[in-house]
Amino acid sequence: MIPRVPLAVMLLAAVAVVPSARAEPSVEERLRALEQQVQRLAQENADLRRELGAKPADVPPPVTVRPAGKATRLAVGGMLQGQAEFGGQPDARWSGSTGNDRFFFRRARLHVTGELAEHFDFKAELDLQGNTLAGGTGHNARANEVYVNWRRFPAANLRFGQLKPAFGGEQLRSDAKMLTIERSLANDRLTDGRQLAAAVLGELFDRRLSYMVVVGNGNGANVSANDNNKFQRSARVAFSPWSAPGRTLTVAVNGLQTEDDAVTRSGLGFTGNTFAGRRSGLGADVAFTAGALDLSAEWLRATYRPTDGVPEPRFHGEGWHLTAAYFLWPAKLQAVIRREAFDPDSERPGDAVDTWLFGLNYHLKGDDLKFQLNYLRGDSAATGEAGRLLTRVQLLF
Repeated sequence: MIPRVPLAVMLLAAVAVVPSARAEPSVEERLRALEQQVQRLAQENADLRRELGAKPADVPPPVTVRPAGKATRLAVGGMLQGQAEFGGQPDARWSGSTGNDRFFFRRARLHVTGELAEHFDFKAELDLQGNTLAGGTGHNARANEVYVNWRRFPAANLRFGQLKPAFGGEQLRSDAKMLTIERSLANDRLTDGRQLAAAVLGELFDRRLSYMVVVGNGNGANVSANDNNKFQRSARVAFSPWSAPGRTLTVAVNGLQTEDDAVTRSGLGFTGNTFAGRRSGLGADVAFTAGALDLSAEWLRATYRPTDGVPEPRFHGEGWHLTAAYFLWPAKLQAVIRREAFDPDSERPGDAVDTWLFGLNYHLKGDDLKFQLNYLRGDSAATGEAGRLLTRVQLLF
């Protein structure tokens, strides 16, 4: 007779037998599982590199530019502004062959910027198109903005190089950030471009007040000689009474004084467009930004005392503009309207120019990739009433 086994004992025996029934994986099985995991990880890594746009591992890394000196930072960049123009001559800047329908590069620039640990920074910029509306032929490459700057104290930077004088708010605005394709006619005629100079500039009171004082040769860009032993002097002060995110207001005043023996000044009636004598300038400008709205205005006045008394012993040139811009499509499509006037001689009747401008700016990638369209309608005694369509594509790199 077989003894009866208690049910609890049988259950315990079954539990003890089950673990022993499971066979341990072999070495081959373990290796095969590891290989599968490695393959899966490799595939996930390849998929991730493809999504991030990484190059295959067998492609050599790109060549990098390294500073030959002791610069702590070095950057290479540039700007291209290609234009097409059609129509008449709204003012004297478009005359002769320059007033024909045409394609051209307004600016084509390459620059190198850098910093050194001893509180110095620098910029060397080359313009391959000469930065002019005039019809050019041959090689136009020339130095544009070149300087060395000591910035140890934010309230007093010391700068030497080819600089813009501290006169004219629109003149001092970056070419890449202009709301319109061209600056106002008064700005072109009454302010000066870059020249060899020394400057002191800085910001005070939490950047609410900024200033600039420039002393230069007064002879224009890429001219290392001075036409006499006197320097051109200019100064500018700008004040922001209040500033908040998306809202700013800036008011500025500036002035210029110089005595010249032979400098080029176009459109003012001087013999051969060459001026000799004393001249001075005064100006005021205001800029207001509130969200999608941008408003700016400027008034400029210059007094000339030609040595030869031509066209007059003493006369004033004067001009102003009022510009409004608004983003119809936030950060993308911007509408611009401008009213401007310029009188080369406020004492002589019939030579003033009045102009309306209507424009659109499309910011595909901010100012880095921007398309602009302007229509100018000018009215003057010299050219009559005429319109011109300006178009531009701008690329910063």
